[in-house]
Amino acid sequence: MPIALPTIADHLNATDHAAGLRALFLHHLNWALGTIASRSLMLADVPTPIRVEPLAELGGIAVLLVRWPSPILPTVTQRRAVLHQIQPVAREHVACYVTDDGRRLAFVWARNRRGKTELRTLPYEVGSLARTTLERLAFLHFEFDQLGMFGPPPSVVLDRLNTAFDAEAVSKQFFREYGRMFNHARSLISGVAGDQAQLFTQTLFNRLMFLVFLERKGWLEFAGSRQYLRALWDAHQRERAADPSLNFYASRLSLLFFSGLNAPHDVNVNFRADPGSMLVQQIGRVPYLNGGLFEQDALDRLPDVHVPDAALREAIEGLFYRFNFTVTESTPLDVEVAVDPEMLGKIFEELVTDRHDSGSYYTPKPIVAFMCREGLKGFLGSRLPHEDEAALRRFVDDHNAEDVRDPEQVLAALQQVRVCDPACGSGAYLLGMLHELLELRAALFVVKKLDHQRVYDRKLDIIQRNIYGVDLDPFAVNIARLRLWLSLMIEYEGVAPPPLPNLDYKIEVGDSLATPDPQSRDVQPMRQQLVAQFQANKDTFIDYHGGDKRAKRGEIDDLKAAIREITDGAPSNGGFDWAVDFAEVFPGGFDIVVANPPYVRMELFKEIKPLLRRNFSAVHSDRADLYVYFYARALELLRDGGMLAFISPNKWFRAGYGANLRRYVAAHSSIRSITDFGELPVFATAATFPMIFITQRGTAAHAPRFTQVKTLDEPYPDVRELIATQGNLLPADAINGANWTLADAGGATFLRTMDRAGMTLERYVDGKIFYGVKTGFNNAFVIDGAKRAALIAEDQRSAEIIKPLAVGDDVRRWHLRERDRWLIYAYHGVNANNYPAIIDHLSQYRSGLEGRATQQEWYELQQPQVKYSREFDKSKIIFPDIAKESRFAFDTAGTYISNTTYFIPVDDLYLLGVLNSASIWSYAKESMTVLGDAEKGGRLRFFRQFVQNLPIPDAPAAERQAISGLVEHCLAARGQGVD
Repeated sequence: MPIALPTIADHLNATDHAAGLRALFLHHLNWALGTIASRSLMLADVPTPIRVEPLAELGGIAVLLVRWPSPILPTVTQRRAVLHQIQPVAREHVACYVTDDGRRLAFVWARNRRGKTELRTLPYEVGSLARTTLERLAFLHFEFDQLGMFGPPPSVVLDRLNTAFDAEAVSKQFFREYGRMFNHARSLISGVAGDQAQLFTQTLFNRLMFLVFLERKGWLEFAGSRQYLRALWDAHQRERAADPSLNFYASRLSLLFFSGLNAPHDVNVNFRADPGSMLVQQIGRVPYLNGGLFEQDALDRLPDVHVPDAALREAIEGLFYRFNFTVTESTPLDVEVAVDPEMLGKIFEELVTDRHDSGSYYTPKPIVAFMCREGLKGFLGSRLPHEDEAALRRFVDDHNAEDVRDPEQVLAALQQVRVCDPACGSGAYLLGMLHELLELRAALFVVKKLDHQRVYDRKLDIIQRNIYGVDLDPFAVNIARLRLWLSLMIEYEGVAPPPLPNLDYKIEVGDSLATPDPQSRDVQPMRQQLVAQFQANKDTFIDYHGGDKRAKRGEIDDLKAAIREITDGAPSNGGFDWAVDFAEVFPGGFDIVVANPPYVRMELFKEIKPLLRRNFSAVHSDRADLYVYFYARALELLRDGGMLAFISPNKWFRAGYGANLRRYVAAHSSIRSITDFGELPVFATAATFPMIFITQRGTAAHAPRFTQVKTLDEPYPDVRELIATQGNLLPADAINGANWTLADAGGATFLRTMDRAGMTLERYVDGKIFYGVKTGFNNAFVIDGAKRAALIAEDQRSAEIIKPLAVGDDVRRWHLRERDRWLIYAYHGVNANNYPAIIDHLSQYRSGLEGRATQQEWYELQQPQVKYSREFDKSKIIFPDIAKESRFAFDTAGTYISNTTYFIPVDDLYLLGVLNSASIWSYAKESMTVLGDAEKGGRLRFFRQFVQNLPIPDAPAAERQAISGLVEHCLAARGQGVD
């Protein structure tokens, strides 16, 4: 029987934790006795000996009790120091930390991952309402019949531990619950509608989540309780029992937000107010935080907004106190199984604000870390040429500063680096770079004793000096700032947190593409003095609040206006003016630009195409997606030698619209690495054909490394390991203007040989490569033979527009598989009066047909391809849009095809033979997008943009005739027994 959660809670809450934990593992989870001897450990920064005792063991995995001599659980650094001393006797183990006051526990699983130890932590506080740790520990329960005579094998125990300590599972569960409760709350809130209702609800939920994170620091207290929000809610419910007219949002939350956390006149209720005052009685003791999250905005001031208690009940009583929350954001090797501040970004990008409509996707953390590190390695290498390249790699990748020759110069470079994300969204890359810079400075301190600052002060310094962000969405910018505030706050130790820093001039709202190249703007002599004042004021503004903050903002805005006046070509379209808003960076530029630019198809931003054509003429194409222009802008934003690290769709490598960008990138930068994921689901919510692109502005020579990732099995998500084990150096001439050959030396030679053998397929067939019919509603337009016969029997004229149909799966090598499948070819402009039987058949689907995305008569096909409909009746070569072998068929029966296929209307058996040849298939494997591994059954995407470039050799007439003769035999055999 599964173990009950209250049983686990009873053991974790036991006064004697050793006995409680031992009983939990031995008698309820059914583990065996531990065999490792007790020992005492000493850490350099912990004066008291640390006692380690065995609790249990199963499958060779030990469970150890670690008595921690402090009321505060160990830091990651301290946990790793303990790990270092335990691993010689227990390589993979679970350490159960218990603080000396018995109030806090942490279950830390030391998991071996490809030679590195990853720490995964389940925290628990005695008396906590959170169920996450209880629910996860229940996965470690074994029934007796699962144990066997000698216990389960280690692999089974490891699988259970993987499940129990699965942070992603907890995140997904929270994500689902949050979405449900958010939508419920939005439906009940009145007085605000449409997009404003969405924004109001999201702001409210963000504020509530922020409060829960603040609770973890112990800075909020109501009626003696540190479970602040729940205590505030319970007090309100008691009052409401006597007075049902009371409302939690109006009487408690509004006071808390606007008179406590962002108090007028900078009053810190936590310390300055009388404990008996009305304000303290209503909201308890809270710190003055400053910052934009709790500033009253226009939506907050709407007079008729009403938030009923029912809108918040589930969230407060369930969501925010069911799950573990932590203010520490996980890193790839240190993961807390809890809801961390990163969830704010995931919720924003994936769930609430429909950012997918703007082409935004949340980047997985290991990829963020890899991209940030690649940018930093390139930056340090260009700034510090005297440092050994391998030593810098160890420093950035492994945080090992032992071999750094000149640590003072390395620290100075890190303090001066300027990093920007021009499409920052909710701040994933800003937080990623903050973490990397912090870890590198900590590594220098540990080994070289440099940078004697508190972690809080280092983070504040990094935020103030090193990172910049811009996004078009104001709410995205608010989330990014919020996550930086949370990241900063977790480092502050003490009961009186300082006000949050102002990030108004660091993470800004604006259109990154709407202004001209910031490097091309004229620089007037007097501008330098104004910019110096501007930067000095911005640096000090970060610490201002209240009335002083408003006055200082006025000074900065006046300086900005003065700089704009003397900066030639200042825009008037409201775009983000890089040369003015970040005047301290230009001219010159950023050291690193890192981003996941928005993936927006060209038809969705037609209205700004003229602006983009004007600003980015060198890369413009009428069919270019939006991310193309972000590449050009990023290169403009960089100083010479600066690093670009992007994750974007890979389509511009081969698509015609990417030719200008390929030429521009090749001319203005030196590519370091391309890691192509093809169709693999790097973004779980979308198929975006992603790849990671690392390049350095300037003409410094690098040998680019190309990696075609074929699976997301290990070593993914370790991108660095993927490149090291699977990547290939590209030949020197692989990047040549707009012509890029992304293959190793052997593959590149083969491709060039094939390319020289003749002309492209597009030229050979005069561009006649056509797409099949898109019905928009297959259930209505695709019928079987019985229905066809019935419609013709009812009205003979029906036969005129009922055509034989083939779909992608019907297309085999040489031939079409015969299916009793037919298409009602109701082209645009068809006379409905001529086909009453067909119209009567279609009428049963009318509501669905009228709901299609495009505009046509309800009975017409969505995309009938009228412009070449006569081509369907000709002899033609047909091929599917996806295949794992050559599948070019020949049709002479006038078959119509669906939109999962393409066709070439030619009667050319020589061409058919070439397309089905082994040489063309080898060429396709090297040049087309692959889903999986082409050598192991992976499928190739035969999209027109790829197929049109297939090389067709210009063979003599005799060879053409011979090949055509062989093809006739293959056609006669319908592909059976032929190669």
